Amino acid sequence: MKDSFDAVSWMRERRERIDEEDEKLSWEQKHEKTRRVLEKDPLWLRLQNRIVEPKGLAYAAVMEAQEKYISKKDG
Repeated sequence: MKDSFDAVSWMRERRERIDEEDEKLSWEQKHEKTRRVLEKDPLWLRLQNRIVEPKGLAYAAVMEAQEKYISKKDG
């Protein structure tokens, strides 16, 4: 019987490998590496210009008055 795929474990291992690969890179070098990878990725190429309008409660939360979240000392 085939074992089930553990996506969480796989992602953790992948992140660790990426961190090891990128350990000595500066932020700019990491940024450039990511850009190079994405410009060849077919899924990213298909989705990069896609615009999705927020719907429902998430949109309503954005429209809340900011006064609730600003303390008196912040202005």
